[in-house]
Amino acid sequence: MVNLRTSVRARLAAAAAVACLAVGVPAVAIAASSAPATPRCNASNTYVWFGLSPNGAAGTIYYPVEFTNISSSACTLTGYPGVSAVSKSAHQIGLAATRVTATVHTVTVKPDQTVHALLGIVDPGVIAGCHNTGADGLKVYPPNEKSKQLVLGFSFTACKNKPFLRVYPVTPGIGVP
Repeated sequence: MVNLRTSVRARLAAAAAVACLAVGVPAVAIAASSAPATPRCNASNTYVWFGLSPNGAAGTIYYPVEFTNISSSACTLTGYPGVSAVSKSAHQIGLAATRVTATVHTVTVKPDQTVHALLGIVDPGVIAGCHNTGADGLKVYPPNEKSKQLVLGFSFTACKNKPFLRVYPVTPGIGVP
């Protein structure tokens, strides 16, 4: 004779065990994949500098904007830096750099390692209706950051009223040959 109470209890116990296993599998998978993420690079752990090794084509001169990790741990950069021309007194001249459509990757920057983004400076003489002025450097924001760094001591002709800077996303490796 089958004891219905024992049979029901056995079935409930088995169901509970299966439920625990089902819940336990995802919990183990989540725990195994929850390693701490590498933090983003920012203005406090990244030194921004300008590579003076230009490359030119069709009225545009390209320069590498370099990002060096000055911290003791790795950080990541993803996307486009913010770049604007500035005067000697660090006032922005004209519009911020427009983004050139390109594939964006997350780049891990180890301590003392440098990565770069290309910056194209269009000759204002080829831009119809441009009001020229002198620039004395750049204001640079690492990608996805709100703190800027100034790169002064680099003079070039800027356009006050039309886009003349073009920036590419950050890519691995130093841009200066």
